[in-house]
Amino acid sequence: MTYFPRTLWHGTSAHLLPMIKKHGLGGRNAMSQLRIMDFIQEAFPHVGFDDTDFSNPDYMDLLPVQAAVRGGATGMNFEYGDLYVTGGYHKAAIYAQSAPELVSFAKTIIEIGRRESNNAIEDALADFPDAKDFLGLSYAPIVLKLPKLPIDRVEDERGCPLTFSDMLEDRVSEAKMSQRAFRVKGVVPFNELEVIEVEKATINDVAQ
Repeated sequence: MTYFPRTLWHGTSAHLLPMIKKHGLGGRNAMSQLRIMDFIQEAFPHVGFDDTDFSNPDYMDLLPVQAAVRGGATGMNFEYGDLYVTGGYHKAAIYAQSAPELVSFAKTIIEIGRRESNNAIEDALADFPDAKDFLGLSYAPIVLKLPKLPIDRVEDERGCPLTFSDMLEDRVSEAKMSQRAFRVKGVVPFNELEVIEVEKATINDVAQ
């Protein structure tokens, strides 16, 4: 069996560990079960975002939220439900600081609504009690180190088969590979994962 020649990493939240322990990584779509995207789609219009108003202080925060609501944009991984991983620990750790991504987007909307006393957003949130409970939790960043995976379970970030150069470790530079994103097909059992708390890990703690 041919294996992908690199270690892969997934940044997420420790709050999702009970679900991952029960169903494996990729075994359940937590954001779908919590209806986080449903809340975002209902609440986002109340923000009144205009993507031609570059003077909006929240412009850069709301632009990717708008892209998610619209179904995605070039260079943005918004096909939620797929398992995205990275070729480098530190990229995963950065992502984990605000993971899951949909939670970050939802919190942005809520924070803007509260700052502007926008009751419509709070009213929308009340319609999604599971999402509200989860969004009330503080960030708890962790990185999951995946085991070696068969090459046929790893795709590029757009879901396409890997190229020949992807399969050869010595053909891709360390820096380039560490910044790349991939998709993993299937479920990774929890007992095959290594859990790393982001705030306790340094560049010397994890072998790339």
